[in-house]
Amino acid sequence: MRLFLQINIVDWKEAGYSKPLLSFASSLADDIVGTDLDCQSEPYIAELVIKLIHEAEQIFVLVVAENPVLPLGASLSVLNQLIKSKEKVHMAVIAGEHAIAQKMLTPFQENFKKQNDEALIRKLIKQFAYC
Repeated sequence: MRLFLQINIVDWKEAGYSKPLLSFASSLADDIVGTDLDCQSEPYIAELVIKLIHEAEQIFVLVVAENPVLPLGASLSVLNQLIKSKEKVHMAVIAGEHAIAQKMLTPFQENFKKQNDEALIRKLIKQFAYC
């Protein structure tokens, strides 16, 4: 099983329920499971995502950061688990600005990209799906 994980660092009151990149990734291959959480998710949601990280063979992480001052909240424990499982992370992408989240993604080195262009992010997701 491969995991597409979208972490949203946004104010949930301003964010919509539509997650087009999550839907896109999940539609590309039968073995890709897509899930998301945000910085205001309950801790048990983070625990479920961490279980998926343990089960996954490969992971694509997309951090959508629309508010650079929001705390990481429940997503902090997920990011820490990703660092512990960094050999599974195929690609980690941050779209937007959030200094702490970006710093937490830097251990992925060549598998880390900062990218705001949705078309280029879709290309990276396709590479993940078809690798």
